[in-house]
Amino acid sequence: MAGQLASRSRPRRRPLVEGEEARSGFALARARASRLADVGATKRLAVDTMTEPATDAITPRRPREAQLPTVSVVIPVRDGAPYLGEALQSILHQDLADIEVIVVDDGSCDDSAAIATSISDCDSRVKVVANRGKGIVDALNMGISLARAPLVARMDCDDVSLPDRLRLQAACFEADPDLQLLGTAGLQIDRNGKPLKPMDVPIGREQLRDALARYNPMLHPTVMFRTEAVRQVGGYRSAFTYAEDYDLWLRLSETGKLANMDARLVKLRSHPGQISRVKEDQQKAAAALARQSALLRRSRAEPFDASSQPAEAIGAFLAWRAATGVGISSLERRDIELLLRTAGIPLATTCKLLFLATVGAPSFRTLALGPRLAWRRMTARPAKMRRN
Repeated sequence: MAGQLASRSRPRRRPLVEGEEARSGFALARARASRLADVGATKRLAVDTMTEPATDAITPRRPREAQLPTVSVVIPVRDGAPYLGEALQSILHQDLADIEVIVVDDGSCDDSAAIATSISDCDSRVKVVANRGKGIVDALNMGISLARAPLVARMDCDDVSLPDRLRLQAACFEADPDLQLLGTAGLQIDRNGKPLKPMDVPIGREQLRDALARYNPMLHPTVMFRTEAVRQVGGYRSAFTYAEDYDLWLRLSETGKLANMDARLVKLRSHPGQISRVKEDQQKAAAALARQSALLRRSRAEPFDASSQPAEAIGAFLAWRAATGVGISSLERRDIELLLRTAGIPLATTCKLLFLATVGAPSFRTLALGPRLAWRRMTARPAKMRRN
């Protein structure tokens, strides 16, 4: 009992008297408390309020710091009301509960913001911020800038994460300090959630490295990465919009380790409104620019502004490539063709690049680049213009 009472501490009142009388009163009170403690007294000593406070300084208790989450989940959304609720619930029901969820509303015209806000009112782990239609790249970078966790997990507003996804991915980062980016395999589902087909990814360091040089080998909504690693390389870049993830993976591969898990931890929804279907040509051109930029960074700086719009960056790159006067290799041919599909490329630049494609001993497909490009541009025109 004495120990319990001693552990309690009441704040002492400010002394009403000062000087020798107060000090002598305080000394008497302390002596009396000592005698009672010696005989095992169990009653708390009521110290006279006319005594002086203890001279020993009391170390103030530091305020307890808010615990940081283990994972920050970034979910950009624009007009994703039909699926957003299911996507958020799949994250909030993870068996790793120590998370925060950052929903970036990119100028939705439907009820997306209202749905996310209603869920955040019930679960404090969800934060909803507005991006006002600035685009996917700005939305992603905003989410990363707000992330408090050392790890960020990506999630699309129409996909579904399995309950153990975050825990399994976070464990891989804990086991491998060199790991910077980790994706998983997936399962494609239709708009109603019905399984369509498995989505495999290359597994193993060599297979992933070889694939990365040719195409995007990671499923963007499945990835988790170290927050600081992405911030240090500059995050997502607007010049590569529609392939902003592929550009980021290529830059991360220059500074650290990338990996894929063969476990299918995310259900990826397929429906007609997806960017990958609506903007297919722009996505292929942006991916081609990402590959060519990765090759350039080995020897020189990129000849365009990475914060510009895709068409501007592609135009600047093609103008620089034409000015080099160096023949186009068979490895470059496919990327150059994809980039030349971009609207607004000057005819002089196109002709110079087609000429450079014939330098040396070009393949038949390289020689056919000009006719294929002309045919594609002609068929891409509106029907009324073709009749004229």
